[in-house]
Amino acid sequence: MKEVFLHYIWNSKQFLYQNLQTFHGDFIEIIKVGKLNHHAGPDFLEAEIIIGDKVWIGSIEMHVNSSDWLTHQHSDDLAYQNVILHVVWNHDCEVDILRQRNVQTLILQDFVKPEIVFNYQNIIHSKLDKIYCEEFLSTLDFKQFDFWFERILIERFEEKTTHILHILEQNNSNWEETLFKSLAKNFGLKVNVETFELWSNSFPFNVLQKIQFDALKVEALFFGQAGFLEEDYENAYFNQLKKEYNFLKNKYQIQAIENSLFRFSKMRPIGFPTIRLAQLAAIYTQYLSLFSVIIQPKNLKEFYKIFDKQELNSFWNTHYTFKNESKFQLKNLSKDKINNLLINTIIPIRYAFERQKDEVEIDFYLDLLNEMDPENNSILNEFERIGFENKTAKDSQQLIQLKKRYCSEKKCLNCAIGQQILR
Repeated sequence: MKEVFLHYIWNSKQFLYQNLQTFHGDFIEIIKVGKLNHHAGPDFLEAEIIIGDKVWIGSIEMHVNSSDWLTHQHSDDLAYQNVILHVVWNHDCEVDILRQRNVQTLILQDFVKPEIVFNYQNIIHSKLDKIYCEEFLSTLDFKQFDFWFERILIERFEEKTTHILHILEQNNSNWEETLFKSLAKNFGLKVNVETFELWSNSFPFNVLQKIQFDALKVEALFFGQAGFLEEDYENAYFNQLKKEYNFLKNKYQIQAIENSLFRFSKMRPIGFPTIRLAQLAAIYTQYLSLFSVIIQPKNLKEFYKIFDKQELNSFWNTHYTFKNESKFQLKNLSKDKINNLLINTIIPIRYAFERQKDEVEIDFYLDLLNEMDPENNSILNEFERIGFENKTAKDSQQLIQLKKRYCSEKKCLNCAIGQQILR
């Protein structure tokens, strides 16, 4: 048994109200269960109860065992002097200080239906690796959770906003720099995300801004700082980049990271770091002020136009790395990659910008995601397998948030689906 379950039972009033009696034999009437306290101090504040013929207004403290009051050393804590009721699951001892203060104890398990406890224990102790409540889902109508799913999607936007604003603060409120570093992490994919982040911090952003008018210089900076120009290859493009980078390196006193940090193994060639750097360079050659561009679109079509015309150096049509030649293939951004950029970087950055100005129109963002194709990964495949819809990017983002913030953390009692199962 966990204390959070007691909080859920009390807050959602999932106990038998009639004929409530304290351990000491007095009848108790709950007028207000109080407000759940997420900070230090008693668990519920501003509660109102009647014991006998006396009205009590104050705080309620909850524990799995009565002895937890002593274990947590509440007796000498001034924050607990306003406690009017001690609610426990097991009354394993009398707490003298509470009796001296005329604070009675309610044994909650005596007034909770066994099936609620049974379902809770089954979910929490499920041996399923992925979705703990899977075996209970067949009887549920998922449509009843539409509003809650939108709420956790907004929650996901807000979490990303907090992270973005933290990066913005580190970048002295420079939105262009914040966007660049966020895009760099996205282009790193999962296997190279930390290395791309290290790379994006290896040179001052204003160095990039000073050379953006020249595609060769941008490519030289990107590949040079990644350490990919340290070798010697017999091709004109590589030698041009190397010459240009040596000039930039000396002029701006910048130092490359180790190219061995980048991982190529077990990746599709289109995802190689060299290709991703070439694509990122093409974007920053085309747009001198990318941030001012991404805050303009009024619909999804206009967002797509931002990324559908990048032209990589022709060298990359027949190469995935500087070393080996390959079959001709254009390496422009695919629709899937553009969707990934929009969902995970561009849209969150714009949301954070408007959120900072208190100008967010949430329906605009919900509609954008609802128009986009769904994402595809192991988390979403698992949800689809057990009956959840994943037809749009909106569905995908909602399910990812559900998995990461509720299922994985076993916060079933904070989840609308978990709460419905326990009723």
